[in-house]
Amino acid sequence: MFKKSLIAGLSLVMAVTFSACSSGGKQNGQASGADSGGNGDKIVLRMSWWGSQTRHDLTMKALKLFEQKHPNITVKPEYSGWDGYFDKLSTQVAGANAPDVIQMDYAYLTDYAKRGALLDLDKYVQSKDLDIADHDKSMIKAGSVDGKLYAVTLGVNAPGVLYNSTVFQNLGIEEPKEDWTWKDFGDIAAKIAKAKGQGFYGSADISGTTNMFEILVRQNGHSLFNNGQFAATKDDLKQWFTMWDNLRKNGGATPAEVTAAATNAQETRPISVGTAAMDFAWSNQVIAFQKALKNQNDKIKVQVIPHSEGEKKIGEYLKPSMFVSGYAKTAHPKEVAELINFLVNDPDCAKILGTERGIPVNSKIREQLKQSAPEQEKMIYDFIETVSKHSSDIDPPYPQGFSELDKSFHTTSEQISFGQSSIDDAITQFMNNAKSILGKSQ
Repeated sequence: MFKKSLIAGLSLVMAVTFSACSSGGKQNGQASGADSGGNGDKIVLRMSWWGSQTRHDLTMKALKLFEQKHPNITVKPEYSGWDGYFDKLSTQVAGANAPDVIQMDYAYLTDYAKRGALLDLDKYVQSKDLDIADHDKSMIKAGSVDGKLYAVTLGVNAPGVLYNSTVFQNLGIEEPKEDWTWKDFGDIAAKIAKAKGQGFYGSADISGTTNMFEILVRQNGHSLFNNGQFAATKDDLKQWFTMWDNLRKNGGATPAEVTAAATNAQETRPISVGTAAMDFAWSNQVIAFQKALKNQNDKIKVQVIPHSEGEKKIGEYLKPSMFVSGYAKTAHPKEVAELINFLVNDPDCAKILGTERGIPVNSKIREQLKQSAPEQEKMIYDFIETVSKHSSDIDPPYPQGFSELDKSFHTTSEQISFGQSSIDDAITQFMNNAKSILGKSQ
């Protein structure tokens, strides 16, 4: 009887042991919600991203190709517009249920990396599951925090002014040149508004967009942040908000009500619905804006951000359009690395995604795509080439607390545009908020 009991006990121990081994690895004792993937099992990865309908369609097509090339992996998409994307992600991270693969923005990279939310990718570079040999070194550096790689660049882009060239031609207004200034921009915007009449504006009001304000700060010779603190001056802020206030008064920029009705979705922007001739965006958004135009006979073009008169340095810079990162608590880190590698290095995937997320970071793929690119995409390649020759280095990633500060900046713009506060009072309040917000993250 003792022998039979011993054998039964050993059988139970072995069964428990083998069960544990086949349950799928979990880092830090938690999984992101993906299915376990033992030998031969189907692995399910969740991937999140923001963007336009164009981006959704292209990404879904690329993921289908990935699944064909990796039949043991299924990718569940989680996509949305920009608005609310990082609020949702923050909640998911707090609940230890973030997607396995995350589209990440430069402004938020440091914050999420320092939270311990992102997968350290260096191990998978060493194992060759992730190949970055043909990636621009500056972009590898941009995706690193404290010397560790947490994000891979999905594309390279630059900020610019999008404009409806058809409107310019119809009004007999010369299209902007690379050396134009903020004064030129303001004069053109007011001229367009006057010529088109009530209900049409020169430009969308983007006074509440922090990263566009940053370019003016750079032109004035300093950075938006320094050692984790807000480094723009009251004079920078006054110059910025006063310029947009004057444009609203002469029709050069959309009034408060029109601005508030628009979101970051291209389909809602004034230039898309046909109530403005210009908007500020990123080079990778040109095609999506073109597709969003109410009048498809019109043509979108892009020019560099206007210069400041007497600027101390060029404000334009090349930027990772966005990153792709892995979730630190994913149950399938190797497969996450494989998917990231596919998105940035697979030639067939690159043909699908094109330049919608920016110019490809892989130099070999970049050259291949440029040769066969359609006219509008070639314009984007040329724009990036212009910026690369006439730009200054990108500043370090934004500090922790940027998300809250960004909301405060937008609120400040709205208070001014709706006449709820004077420019001076609004700036004073914002500066106090910035100090408090960034102080909490130190």
